[in-house]
Amino acid sequence: MSATGAFVASLTLLDQDSDRMIGKMVCWHSPLFAGAMLPLAACVGPHLPAGFAAMAAAAPDDQPARLVLDGNSLVSVAAGLGQGGLPNAVRTAVEAIAPGGELDFAGREWSDQHGMAFRVEKRYRSKDASTVNDRGAESFCSLLLDPTGRVLERAHSVPLAEVPVEILRAAMLIGRDVRRCEIESDAQREVGWRALVRDGIGRDHVVEITLDGAVRFSRRVVNARIDAR
Repeated sequence: MSATGAFVASLTLLDQDSDRMIGKMVCWHSPLFAGAMLPLAACVGPHLPAGFAAMAAAAPDDQPARLVLDGNSLVSVAAGLGQGGLPNAVRTAVEAIAPGGELDFAGREWSDQHGMAFRVEKRYRSKDASTVNDRGAESFCSLLLDPTGRVLERAHSVPLAEVPVEILRAAMLIGRDVRRCEIESDAQREVGWRALVRDGIGRDHVVEITLDGAVRFSRRVVNARIDAR
């Protein structure tokens, strides 16, 4: 990353043949379902959290920084640390809940809902996978933990053949190619679904869906750039 003194943006750039993040990330909410959106978590405000730019500049190249937007407000931001940068309590909790697997992301995440926490994402590939991009033979999990290792949020993928039809129908309102569906939980219970979809002209979207199959909102996954120091 170049040291220009200005935070330009961050992004999610997805491999065209898989749902693996290969770049940095920005998302914004689609206006398509704006009238149906449920209240969102409080945003982190107009300014980035203290230390974020320096952490983004120091992040591993394969752990892209993340920025989630709702209109002109920040919902959350995250900077990669890598497995070795996690506190011991967080690493221990992650290995107890989701042992092994391939690390996609490990870093600090800031939001008004949870303050500063640690985001860890892993994927698991079946021994029967024929290629690295065989989506039918892999699974995914995401954990958000506080510094003591307490789980604040979690999500795990569900094989598409086992996803309820009403969830798939909702996801396909945004993109016909449903690439992954995840069930989301807070610290106590399941709260909804998240789908990663691709539309007819190749754009990727993240769709948030209620447990009974209503689209809450969607975010477009776009290509951008981050310069930080």
